[in-house]
Amino acid sequence: MSPHRARAPRQPHRARGFVQQLVLLFSLVVLWVMLWDTVSVLSVVSGLVVAMIIVRVFYLPPVILSGRFNVVHAFVFAMWFLHSLVLASVGVARMAFRPRAVGAGSVIACDLRTSSDLLMTLIADTASLIPGSIIIDADRAHGVLYLHVLDADSEEKVLSAKREVYVIERLLIRALGSHRDLAELRMNPDPMARADGGAR
Repeated sequence: MSPHRARAPRQPHRARGFVQQLVLLFSLVVLWVMLWDTVSVLSVVSGLVVAMIIVRVFYLPPVILSGRFNVVHAFVFAMWFLHSLVLASVGVARMAFRPRAVGAGSVIACDLRTSSDLLMTLIADTASLIPGSIIIDADRAHGVLYLHVLDADSEEKVLSAKREVYVIERLLIRALGSHRDLAELRMNPDPMARADGGAR
């Protein structure tokens, strides 16, 4: 067996690892620029230096990408997110100015259908960015997100908040989930049917 043939199967893995490193570096630089709240040569270069130090010095678990991206579903997710962001912002503003007190909050557990760390992170970030709810804990091993929801003092409000998380999960799986995630989505289209309650 020639040495060229022995090394050939490893090249796709190296290429995939290189792409994942680029995605990670780009994400860290974007986060750094957002923290500084300014886009300049200094912020971008310093962000790149900090990102390279983090990648080289600290151990980070590999980010497993699904290998697929649906532009149409990504656009649908973006439009849904903007629409939900506006509605939730208006709703929270009304709570601040209405005369009666805000209802009690609830901590809700959502069992996700995906096992992807990347998707779980995106779902948690999206749910936290929408006013009125914030992720307070995540059980990575079992795929469970725990979020605190404002003004969720009835079963109907709790179920509504839970349903919103599953909508986020469904939209993100269709946009960039793996084929395994899509199969799980088809097998279990309505996680609310198996829910045995709301708040925990």
